[in-house]
Amino acid sequence: MPRLGIHTFVWTPAWDRKGAELCIKNAAAAKLNTVEIALLDPDIVDVEHTRKTAEKAKIGLTCSLGLPAKATLPDFPDEAEAFLRRALDVTKAVGASCLTGVTYATLGRLVGAPPKKEHYDILAKTLKKVARYARSLGLEFGLEACNRYETFLLNTGAQTISLIERIGEPNVFLHLDTYHMNIEEKSFEKAIVSAGKHLKYIHLSESDRGTPGTGTVDWDGIFKGLRRAKFDGEMVMESFVNLPPDIARALAVWKPVAAGGAKEVVGKGIPFLRRKMKQHGVNAG
Repeated sequence: MPRLGIHTFVWTPAWDRKGAELCIKNAAAAKLNTVEIALLDPDIVDVEHTRKTAEKAKIGLTCSLGLPAKATLPDFPDEAEAFLRRALDVTKAVGASCLTGVTYATLGRLVGAPPKKEHYDILAKTLKKVARYARSLGLEFGLEACNRYETFLLNTGAQTISLIERIGEPNVFLHLDTYHMNIEEKSFEKAIVSAGKHLKYIHLSESDRGTPGTGTVDWDGIFKGLRRAKFDGEMVMESFVNLPPDIARALAVWKPVAAGGAKEVVGKGIPFLRRKMKQHGVNAG
């Protein structure tokens, strides 16, 4: 059964002890199933504190990240593998089920040209090793398709599935994001349905990264697609209310995405998504 969750950046820019307590407490109060930890700096996470706080609140955890510039792909495969292994260790230690996100690139890094075959060769070789390490820890490993203004490597679900099939490991999955889909896909519903078994994670994000239901995203198409695909994974509401400066710069988020901040995003966005889920027969656990 699908699970409805929420992203770290709704409430806090950093997953330190204070941020962890705030997110988990608020997610439990909103009767959500999961919290997605933005694992941008694995070394600041108090793993025991996070695990115990989540267990006490009965909140599931997932982790996501983008690669730092010093460990980006395809430029620095050894450094990328080491960084991802460290992130996977933390993912396992906090009790999360998966590591996902832009695990193959650095947000905002563009080269002014299309990707080359050798780029994908390096990605496939490096991420295969990472996926095998994740599997040894009992974890799943995701690749998030991201729009052309944030990466030149994987922009659509179809591109991402092609790389997943090259990697060839059973624990690697497709992660879609409705914000990016609004830019890159011809149809929300068709992209979700065609992803089939590969799709195990989706970010529910509005066209301006603000409050779901207030922009141009085709939410009916999304939930029709999820129902048709018999989706059974994580549905995480993502809204960038509280961003660290380096991520805001990489994503070009220069103005508030919701006038009412986290209160508006949660108070209006979550009920809206639940109404759409009910309307289209997508039931969350």
